[in-house]
Amino acid sequence: MTTKIDFHSSYDVPQLAQEWLELESRADGNFFLSWAWLGCWLSTTGARPLLFRASDGSRTVGLGFLSRNLMQRNFLRVRQLCLNETGDPEHDRLTIEHNGLLMARDCAANLPLQFFHAVKTSLATDPWDEIVLSGISSKWSDAAEQAGLVVELDRENADYRVDLGKLRKKDRNWQANLSSNLRSQFRQSRTFAERMGPLSLTAAQTAEEALAYFAELVTLHSARWTAAGKSGAFATDFALAFHHALIAQNVGAGGVEMLRLSAGDQVLGYLYNFRYAGTVSNYQSGFSYLDDNRHRPGLLAHGLAIERSLASGLHYYDFLAGDSPYKQRLGEDAGSLIWCRAQQNRPGLLLERLARRAKGALKGGAR
Repeated sequence: MTTKIDFHSSYDVPQLAQEWLELESRADGNFFLSWAWLGCWLSTTGARPLLFRASDGSRTVGLGFLSRNLMQRNFLRVRQLCLNETGDPEHDRLTIEHNGLLMARDCAANLPLQFFHAVKTSLATDPWDEIVLSGISSKWSDAAEQAGLVVELDRENADYRVDLGKLRKKDRNWQANLSSNLRSQFRQSRTFAERMGPLSLTAAQTAEEALAYFAELVTLHSARWTAAGKSGAFATDFALAFHHALIAQNVGAGGVEMLRLSAGDQVLGYLYNFRYAGTVSNYQSGFSYLDDNRHRPGLLAHGLAIERSLASGLHYYDFLAGDSPYKQRLGEDAGSLIWCRAQQNRPGLLLERLARRAKGALKGGAR
């Protein structure tokens, strides 16, 4: 059956929520493509992006959002289409990962390619210059190139995770793939922490409790980033509003996992995780640090969270994108996520690309 593709500027959000959730039951999606994340994104941003829908007969097989944005970049005014983002830097600091379309398992294998062809043809009457693709796999950038677009890479980050299914199949604990030095550090840190009292990792059970955990996580997280002269993930009113809504709506449903690490009565830190389709994704954290190199609350928290996920029968513990040393040491390389722009063949964009490459060459030569 031929896939039908449409773009809609008007839609009923409650009806769309039902359609989206129904497609989720037939898709191999992830938390960032779930209605839990994107529905909250719509409500807190107030955005009404274009809705992409792919259908086979009466069945929806693909859904996604494209927001229009006008970007002033150097000497260019660039008309953007942003996949599942708004184009507003404040909103997009939420950092979507594992991005793409929500697609049915049995959809056409070339649906990503169809998507880019449809954007080129169906939206040609309202001109655009580039599609902003944040946190995608190479499958999407490859499809963009096959559709005749020029992919301009902004950054690429490794994605590290623990394959819990593989450990379970081999009847091994989570430390089985760690170096002997890291196993020793975990034992040392656990012994040090237990001097304060019994070690525990506790999950918030209610929205009220989860929001209390989150408030304390934000305090610890922000203190760490402020000390480094930077702003953290929760530095804006919008970020706080989004996460308050996301947590309140999804703790009871199991999509959000707020964990508190304690040693006796002493709180050592918090993990803010997403759970979806057998995968736990660590989104953010906040820890209380001491001036002692035996105190490693992050190592303890992730280690106990991995143990908890393994015991719960989950498939993966995903650290999400980034090259932080702890991710590399605890997880295995599961590929990479790409932040890029798929561009039309416009003269101005060509000049910009040439200028960017010349600047990069000069920097490389100056080393």
